[in-house]
Amino acid sequence: MSTINHASSHTKTIALDSDVPKEQMLNFSIAPESKTMLLTSVERDHHLYVRKIAQRHGYSFIGQEHQFIYWLLRAEKLVGDIALNDEPPIQVTYDLRGLPRYRLGKVGKAIFNVCKSYNKDSAEYYKHHRFNPPLTVVLKVVDQYAQELWSHTRNGDPVLSDPRMRQILKVAVDSIREACRSQAYKSEVDNYMRNEEKNIASCCDYLAAQFQRRSQLLILRVDLYFRPEFKGWGYTREADGHYARFLRALRENRIVPDVLGYISKREDGIDRGIHFHALIVLDGHKHRDAANLTRMVGEDWVRRCGLGEYEDGVDVGETGKKYKASYFNCYTRTDQYRFNCLGLIHPTDTDKLRGLRLAIEYLCKETTQLKPSPPKSQEGEEDADTASKKGIRNLRKGVMPKGHSGRGAPRSSGLDTSAIDRELLKK
Repeated sequence: MSTINHASSHTKTIALDSDVPKEQMLNFSIAPESKTMLLTSVERDHHLYVRKIAQRHGYSFIGQEHQFIYWLLRAEKLVGDIALNDEPPIQVTYDLRGLPRYRLGKVGKAIFNVCKSYNKDSAEYYKHHRFNPPLTVVLKVVDQYAQELWSHTRNGDPVLSDPRMRQILKVAVDSIREACRSQAYKSEVDNYMRNEEKNIASCCDYLAAQFQRRSQLLILRVDLYFRPEFKGWGYTREADGHYARFLRALRENRIVPDVLGYISKREDGIDRGIHFHALIVLDGHKHRDAANLTRMVGEDWVRRCGLGEYEDGVDVGETGKKYKASYFNCYTRTDQYRFNCLGLIHPTDTDKLRGLRLAIEYLCKETTQLKPSPPKSQEGEEDADTASKKGIRNLRKGVMPKGHSGRGAPRSSGLDTSAIDRELLKK
């Protein structure tokens, strides 16, 4: 990595617009461990990598949003720790003269650090987004007390001799504890988890059904973006229409041939804006070249979104136009997945089926799932009426196949589906 350009919120590294070189990925830091995160480290790191990297003018840039994602992970873990015990944030001992001495306990240190590192501007960006129940609770408390807590510090450390500092920490912890132990909160968590598990089960059933059509599948994964210069355009109804037509063309085999199905997820972010993750299933009896087929999908997305004009002081050639979209070919990271589902997958391939399950959990995971704002019109105004009636579909998949198509090995022929049941369906 090269040095940080302090005139910008990005760090510049050499990269292509479509595929970031593998040797750069190895330098990216790994997210803090969290007991609340059920995804494997590679899937979690891929999520953070997407939030960290953006392309501009033939280079990759490290943005600031991943710091907020790290913060969300720490904050969510904090909520679980506070709810599970009654430990006070401040511990008191007395010296020989009977005078109190204060120090932060484990919970106190955690809540202080979360408040200290809270980025109000990042949180403001997501004020119209939907967080999961633990994050909803902690964000409300931290937003209320973080600024005042900071005013009672000295050189970045808490002044525990200050009664107001001790009071803020106690009230913040008590507020989180009370909220998390209420029946309303527990019901909300149950509903949230139920919806998440329902989505995971539905997508896994969908993929398992593809083995009824073909006994060998080819799995592609691609991330679809809008370039930073056209981030605002990514929120328009026009851009949303391109995405809908892209999925229809994919389903109708007009991008790559012999598509059996797909699962696609929409996300929003500070640096990336609206972007999409797609998992595509092809007939593995006819195709094997996952790398080039994924490239074809990404290039179609770039062409489909077309060219746009922009002005930012950078020489862009005589036309002054640049493609609005870009993509990342996930096949370039195959050697970094312990359980890799990309490429050919057989119904008895335990490791690849496990990787497929983990990929689905990543796509369906709601731990830090953010709900994008309604699409805007081409003029930039939000079409709130349309959004309220139709809703925003973040997770989409193809139509469930009906029966066996005649190619490959049907289940009735004696195909061993025990690995599918165990690794993909978790039966």
